[in-house]
Amino acid sequence: MMLTLALVSALAAPAGPGAPGRELQRLAAGARTADLRGDWNALLRAHDAIAGIPEPSSHRAWIEYYLAYVDWRQSSLAYMAAGTPGVAACLRHAQDHLSRALELAPAFTEARILFVLVDGGSMNVETARVAELGPRLGANLRQAIAEAPGNPRVKFLQAFVGYYMPGRAREQKDAALADWRRAAESFPRRAAADEPEWGRAESWAWLGGTLLVDGKLDEAKDALERALADRGDFWWARVIALPQATRAAHAR
Repeated sequence: MMLTLALVSALAAPAGPGAPGRELQRLAAGARTADLRGDWNALLRAHDAIAGIPEPSSHRAWIEYYLAYVDWRQSSLAYMAAGTPGVAACLRHAQDHLSRALELAPAFTEARILFVLVDGGSMNVETARVAELGPRLGANLRQAIAEAPGNPRVKFLQAFVGYYMPGRAREQKDAALADWRRAAESFPRRAAADEPEWGRAESWAWLGGTLLVDGKLDEAKDALERALADRGDFWWARVIALPQATRAAHAR
């Protein structure tokens, strides 16, 4: 009887994606390096290589996740080449991949985290889709928090949304910045085999950029330096954000 109940419970529970294969992890690490270095062509090659992993594959949900990841990161570079329409196109491709990932693995928390970031980006560049995307963003955020409150990407996401949500008062923004720093500090130095690699350097760098715009220059420099201590090849932090923060601090 106990065995029967356990089997029914297992069959009823939403399926997670398991762990990605070693070759997919290698390709994903290469895609992240291409992103951190701002290498558009290498991102394209990474996308093609990930898409070319032979079928059938028990890692299909992870393949869809990483295809979405590459599309998401390409969107940050697409503006320079194709403007807002190029950004929107990349994010729509990412949404399609994430929808498929969650169809394959409904309990895929990492896909929900990425979906929130992608939908948020889409709402910024396609304002006509706010009514369509807003409810999905909220639902995925709430489910990710419920499924994995200790996940450092979930903590980062909560702080990010807490800061950038429209209508935030100054004290709410300051609280979100403090949460953001704690989230960045919570990332392990090496990701587990069943987790994405991205997050540690990115959360510090994006925190630094936010602090820079917010006028908190010393804190911005510290966050950006911490990002570069983790990934010295993070071109945006090294070439753009940290020099801006340094110049602004010296000009005070």
